[in-house]
Amino acid sequence: MRSCLHLLGRQRRQGQILIWVALMLPLFLSIIGLAIDGGIAFAERRELQNDADGAARAGAMQIDQQIYRSSRGATVVLDQNAAHAAAIDYLSSQGSTFTAKVDVQSGQIDVQLTRSMPTAFVRLVGISTMRMSATAEARPRHGITGQAP
Repeated sequence: MRSCLHLLGRQRRQGQILIWVALMLPLFLSIIGLAIDGGIAFAERRELQNDADGAARAGAMQIDQQIYRSSRGATVVLDQNAAHAAAIDYLSSQGSTFTAKVDVQSGQIDVQLTRSMPTAFVRLVGISTMRMSATAEARPRHGITGQAP
C-alpha cells in the first residue's frame, strides 16, 4: 500500500513538471529569440557604422591639391566634388544594401546610412524588419595639432 501511494505522488509531480515546462517553454524560446535577433541587429548596426565611418574618411581625404600646394601645406581645403565621389565610390565597393545620403559642405562631409534588416524570431510577434541607421562626419586634418584626441 505504501509503495502505491509513493508511486501516485511521483506521477503527480511528473505531471506538474510537464505542465510547468509546457507553460515556460514559450517564454524561454522568446528570450532566446530576442537574444539571437538582438545579437544579429547589433552586428549589422556595427557593420553599418563601419561603412559610414569609412565613407566619411574616404571623402575627408580628398583635399584641394592646388590650394594645399600654393600655401605650402598651411591651408587644407576639402575638394567637395572629389569628396562626394570618393564617399560614394567607397560605399558602392562595400556591396551592402543600404540607403545613403552624402552631404559635403563647408569643409565637412556627412554620411548617413539606413538599412532594414529582416528578423528571424521576433517575426513571430509581428515584427518582420528592424530599421537601423548610422551617421558619420569627417573633416580634413593635417599636421600635428598638439591637442589630445
